[in-house]
Amino acid sequence: MKTLTLVTKRLYFGVDALRLRDAAERVLLRVQGLPPERARVNADALSRDFGWNESATPDMVRQMVDGGLLQRLSPHAQEFGITDKFRRCAQARIVDPLPRARAQLLLAHVADVAAQFNRTGVRNKYEIDAIAVFNGYMTGDDDLTELSIGVTGRRRPPAERPLIGRATVPTEGTEHIRALLEAPSPFIQANFVPRLTELPRPFSVVFKAD
Repeated sequence: MKTLTLVTKRLYFGVDALRLRDAAERVLLRVQGLPPERARVNADALSRDFGWNESATPDMVRQMVDGGLLQRLSPHAQEFGITDKFRRCAQARIVDPLPRARAQLLLAHVADVAAQFNRTGVRNKYEIDAIAVFNGYMTGDDDLTELSIGVTGRRRPPAERPLIGRATVPTEGTEHIRALLEAPSPFIQANFVPRLTELPRPFSVVFKAD
């Protein structure tokens, strides 16, 4: 499972990255030794561990449920199940924001990786058609907390000579491309879409296959 990355200077559920990780660790200590399916935490314990005030706690808990960190066990329960995503928070990598100049270099590198993959990844049934950057990069901020790219693909033309060995199945092909594109930095988040026009606007195309 990919290590979760938290960014300094950003608030998560009302606390900064380091406090989120430390608070998640404290919550897990409360359920240490219990099987995952029996691990429970109540709203009062969450409030103490995360440093929320009483009035803010219901909304913060609701955000954690919506964000997939906690599992609501019943409509009115005051105890919540602890998810794998919550556990990942307790083991998260904490990094400084991504400078915009570095993001620009990463986008140029991603375009090079895409072009090389299209030339050489002949065992993959798919190749990359286009890549566009969107979300935080398009705000013009100097410090970024993520680098979201949208990716469209297309079936690779048949090879001139039959390949020896096993070619990828569709899901493996997509995950292989994702791994290649996200490898240069934990900030890169690759999102596969049928068409770039389905991405949130504005976006900017950084790679287009011939």
